[in-house]
Amino acid sequence: MAASRIASSRRLCCKYKCIFYVAFVILCVQFFLYNINIKEADNSSDDRESHEEVRDTRVLTEEDSEEKKQEDEDGNANEGEDLSEEVLASEEKLPNEGLGIKSGLLAGYAPPCKIESAQAMSAIERATTRECKQEIADVACGIQEGGVYPGSLPNTCHLKGNHSKGHYYGCYLDDAEDRDMTHQKTLPTENWSQTCIDYCLQIGFRYAGLQYGRECWCGNSFGKHGTTRAVCNQRCPGNSKEFCGGYLTNDVYSTGIQERFSNGPGNLHFEEEDVRPKVRVLFVLTLNGRQVRQVRRLLKAIYHRDHFYLLHVDARQEYLFRELLPLEQLLSNVRLVRKRFATIWGGASLLDAHLHIIEEALEMDWMWDYYVNLSESDYPIKKLDSLVSYLSKYRGHIFLKSHGRNTSLFVRKQGLDQTFLQCDNHLWRLGTRTLPSGIQVDGGSDWVGLPRHFCLYVVTSKDKLLTGLKKLYKYTLLPVESFFHTLLHNSHFCDKWMENNLHVTNWNRKRGCKCQHKNVVDWCGCSPNDFLSQDLDRILSYEVKPIFFGRKFEATVNQDIINSMDVYLFGNEMTDVTALTSYWQNEYHHLDHHTGVDDTFLSFYLSFMRLTTTRLAADTTGQCQVVPNKVLQVHLFQRGDRNQGLLVLFETTSKEGTRLVLESHMMLRQHYSVINPTGPAGRLINLEVGSDFDLKEAIFRNYGQLLGPYSDLVLRHTWGPGTPLVVSIAWIDPAKVIAASYDINITSEGQIGPFKPQLKQPLRPGVWACVLMYRYEVIAQVNFLVLPLAVFRGNPLDSRKAGLHHNGPIGYYAKQDFSEFEEVLRVTSVREARAAADENGHKHGRALEEWTDSLCAEFWSVQDTCRTGAVSSNCASVKKCEESPWSSLSPDPKSTITAVNPITGLIR
Repeated sequence: MAASRIASSRRLCCKYKCIFYVAFVILCVQFFLYNINIKEADNSSDDRESHEEVRDTRVLTEEDSEEKKQEDEDGNANEGEDLSEEVLASEEKLPNEGLGIKSGLLAGYAPPCKIESAQAMSAIERATTRECKQEIADVACGIQEGGVYPGSLPNTCHLKGNHSKGHYYGCYLDDAEDRDMTHQKTLPTENWSQTCIDYCLQIGFRYAGLQYGRECWCGNSFGKHGTTRAVCNQRCPGNSKEFCGGYLTNDVYSTGIQERFSNGPGNLHFEEEDVRPKVRVLFVLTLNGRQVRQVRRLLKAIYHRDHFYLLHVDARQEYLFRELLPLEQLLSNVRLVRKRFATIWGGASLLDAHLHIIEEALEMDWMWDYYVNLSESDYPIKKLDSLVSYLSKYRGHIFLKSHGRNTSLFVRKQGLDQTFLQCDNHLWRLGTRTLPSGIQVDGGSDWVGLPRHFCLYVVTSKDKLLTGLKKLYKYTLLPVESFFHTLLHNSHFCDKWMENNLHVTNWNRKRGCKCQHKNVVDWCGCSPNDFLSQDLDRILSYEVKPIFFGRKFEATVNQDIINSMDVYLFGNEMTDVTALTSYWQNEYHHLDHHTGVDDTFLSFYLSFMRLTTTRLAADTTGQCQVVPNKVLQVHLFQRGDRNQGLLVLFETTSKEGTRLVLESHMMLRQHYSVINPTGPAGRLINLEVGSDFDLKEAIFRNYGQLLGPYSDLVLRHTWGPGTPLVVSIAWIDPAKVIAASYDINITSEGQIGPFKPQLKQPLRPGVWACVLMYRYEVIAQVNFLVLPLAVFRGNPLDSRKAGLHHNGPIGYYAKQDFSEFEEVLRVTSVREARAAADENGHKHGRALEEWTDSLCAEFWSVQDTCRTGAVSSNCASVKKCEESPWSSLSPDPKSTITAVNPITGLIR
C-alpha cells in the first residue's frame, strides 16, 4: 500500500525550502561517511546464508474437467502466491546452532537434536505452547534421523505393464521439436536409472527415459523417432557405471506399471434389474460451524429409514453438537460420533476422523454397503433413489476423483513433498521431504464413495503399503485429498476405480484462490465458491450426469438457490412453507463454556440488552419495567437473502421478581453519505466498514459488523463501471486523529473490493470516519462504530485497564503523522475531541455502560421486542415470540425434523 499522494504534495514545498540549506552540509560530510563505510565493509564477513524464497502455493482440489484441462494447457493453473510478510520474515531465520539460541526459543522444551530445517525453527518460534514446540522439534529430529518416513513401499496392484520394473528397452532418438516423452525433470547430480524410474513411477508413467546425463523423461509411450543413429554414451551423475542417454537420445526403461485405469464415471441409464438388490448407504456428515438449521435441512433432504447417518461435529463446536444430539432419540438410524476431532482446514485430523469413523461404523450393528461423506455446505441435486440405483449398479467400485494428468505439478502445488504437522490448531510446515519410492502418488477430491470391503481393508489391514501410507499422511497437508487415492492405485483394489466423486463443486479460481487459510496453515489454499440463484441452470445441466451433490450451498450467502433445489427435487410443496425466505443462524449461546465469545461481540450484546429494556419501558409507559440479567442467545436474521440484523434473547427480572425472557430485533443503521455527487462519486455505489472479509463471496463474515479496539478493519467499496481513477482513503478516529491515508486504484470495470489499512491497535473507541478523496476533494464518507469493551477476557475493566484498551495505540496508528491533512479533510474542534476521548478512555462501571449505550443507540435501533414463557400482567402487552415471524423461536418448517412417515420412510 502506498501512502496517500496528498501527503507527498503537502510536504513538497517544505522539502524544496530545506533542500538548498542541507545540500552543502551533506556534501561536506559525505566524504567522511564514505571512508567509514569502506572500513566497516572491509571488516564485515563476506559469507552470507542464502535461503530459498518461501513460496505459498495454492492447493488443487477437484474441479470441472474442462476448466482443469484448459488451465493446465495454459500453464497458469497453479501459480504460487507469496506468504504474508510476517510468515516470510519468520521462515527466513537461521537454524539453531547447537542448543543455544539468543532469542530463547528453546526455553521450556528440549530439542533432541540440532535442528537443521529453517522452516522447522520458524514453526517452533511461532508456536504458542510448549507442547507444540516440543512436538515440532521431535518430528523435525525424527525426520533428520530417518525414522519417520518409509524409504519405499510395495505396490500390490495386479495391473502391471508389459515388462517388470527396470526392464531396459534400449537407446531411442528424441527430437527437440517433437518430444518422444511428455514430462521432464532435471536431476543434475543424482540421475541414474533407479532414480529416474522411481520418479516416473511415482507420478504414474509407464516408461522412464534418461537423456543428456542429467535429464529424466517420463511418458506412456516411446520410440516414435526410432533407434537409427541413436547414441547413448553419457555417464550418469548418480552412478558412473551407467549411461544416461546422450544428446537428444534416451535410454528407456519400464517403470513396471500400466497407465492408470479408470472404469469411468458411469452413467444414469440402466435397467431396473441391473440395480437389485439396492445398496444401503452410510452418510457421514463432517460438520463445523453453527448453522444447525442448514444441517437439519440437509438431513431431511437425504433421509430415508433404510440408510444410516453418522454425524461428526468438530470438537470445538459445542453448540452444534448439543443441538443435534436429540436427533438420536428421534431417528434410530442417526447417531453422533462421540470421539470428536478438531478438523482444521488442511490438517491431518480430518483423515484421523475419517479412519476413526470408518472403524466405529464397522463395529456398529448397521449393515451398510457404501461410505459417502458430506459436509454442512453440501446439498443434493438429485433424489436419493437416483444415488442408490447408481451405487447399486456399480457395487464394489471405489468412487474417487483424480486431479488430472500432471501428477508432478499436483505433488508440488499440493505440498505433498513437504512435511506438515498439526498442533495448536495450526498446520506448521517443517521443510521438504522425499516421497517413498515404489508407488504411484495420486490425489484430487476429498469427497468419496467407499465400499464396505475397502473400508474394512483400510482400518484392519497391517500390510506394509497401508501402514506406510498412514505414517506418510500423518504429516501431510490435506491428506484426505490424497490418502485414499494413493492407496487405491497401489493396492489390489486398483481395478475398482470409478473416476467420480459424486459431486459438482463451484470453483472460481479468480475469487476462490486468493491465498486463503493462512491463519491456520503455512500454505495457501483454494476454496470453492457458494452457488447463487443465477447458478440454477448450471446445476440443472447435470440432470443426465451421475452427479448427486453440489457444493457449496450456504444459507447465509444465498438461501434462494437452496429453496429452488427443494422445489426441483420435492415439488410445489415447498412454495407454501412458512418462513421460506427467512434464515436464522446462531452466533452465541450462553451454554457454550469452551467456545469463547469475542469480548467485542459480548460488549455489543450486553448493550443491546440494556437498550431493549429501556425502550420497552418507554413503549409501555413504564408498565413493563424489567432488570436485564444475562444474554442467553444471539442469532443472525436474514430474509430474502438480505441481512436483517441480530436477534438477542436474554433473561430479565420483573418488578415482582419473576423471570421474563425477551428477544429483541436489533438493526444496524448505515452512516454512508456522498459529499460530492458529481465526477467519480457517480461511480461509487457504497462504502461499508467491517471485519473478517470473505474475498470469495465479497461479504463480511462478521455479519453484524461489530467492531472493537482489536478489530482488523476492512473497507468494502463498491463501484460501477467508468473511467479508471486513483482515490485516497483517510481514516479518522474519534479524537480527530488522522490515523492513516492510502491511495487505491479503481479500474474501469464495476467492482466490489476490500481495503485493509495497516493500523496499530488498540483502536480508540467511538465514532470513526472513513473518508474518500479525489484530487484533494472529499467526495464520500462512511462513519462506523468502534465500541469500547465491557469486559476483557471475561473480566470487567477498572479505570487502569480501561485506559490500556480505550486510549488508542502508543504513538501513531501508522508509520507517520498525518495531521497535515486536517485542512484538506476539514477536521475541526480537534482539541475538544481529544479531551473528550481522553476522558472517555478511562470510564468504567456504570459510566462505561452509559457511554457504550449512547454509542450503540447512534448506530443500532430496537426494531421490535417479544417475550416467551409466563409473563406478569404488566408485560402482557408484549407479543409472544412464537407468534413473531422475525423471532428465532417462531416456526421454521423447512428446518424442522419430525417423525418418519411410515409409508414413504421419509421425514419430509
